[in-house]
Amino acid sequence: MPKIKAYKGNGAVIPIADAKIATAFKCPWTDKIFSNKYSYVKHLKALREDRIHRAIRARIRRKVFEDLINQDSFEKIIEWIETHPEFFFDRAIERGRAGWSERRDHLRDKFWIKITLLDVAWLDSVSNSHSCPRGGVTCWSSREAEDGRPRGYPGWQGRIEFQLSHDLGFGSDIFRNIGIHTGTGGGISGHRYGYDVKLFASDWPALATSLAVERLGGVSGIRSFRHGVPKYYNY
Repeated sequence: MPKIKAYKGNGAVIPIADAKIATAFKCPWTDKIFSNKYSYVKHLKALREDRIHRAIRARIRRKVFEDLINQDSFEKIIEWIETHPEFFFDRAIERGRAGWSERRDHLRDKFWIKITLLDVAWLDSVSNSHSCPRGGVTCWSSREAEDGRPRGYPGWQGRIEFQLSHDLGFGSDIFRNIGIHTGTGGGISGHRYGYDVKLFASDWPALATSLAVERLGGVSGIRSFRHGVPKYYNY
């Protein structure tokens, strides 16, 4: 079989006889190559608009998240959760499997979340073996604590139960990375879920401030809180 000279690159092979030198445009951000300036400029415009939109969405999410963590009572936190289902819907489908977002997006306007139980009590040291507050560290054992890391942080610990209108994947993912740390538990029929829960005080600055005010005033009600009646799980 006769040999020929060819150009090779990125898995492609082009005979020299069929190739010609031409000007092309390579995007420095995506490494895509365009054969003409019009396509390249169009790509840059779309890329810029997409980045602008993503930046705007990110700013909105940060603002919404800051509003949540600055609620100053458990009652207001529950109310906030139940009146912002789209916030939790977006977080759930982003963590779903490939294609999950497209298959569930039609549920956005129908989705709701209801907290059926929140039963927590204050502890001066909530275990940080599996979770920790933002900016904190986990500590699994006394050996790990030898480097000076804490074995716990002040906060609330107890039980949370809730119901979702639709299945969006793992129930525990609905509160991931927002300061409501779910532990042992799971789901049952009807999209109902129940978990052990931890809320570290430093993740909820307004709530922690309210605690300090209540303690100074001699009122201890905020040290423990109960909303709802256990229905799905036994302690």
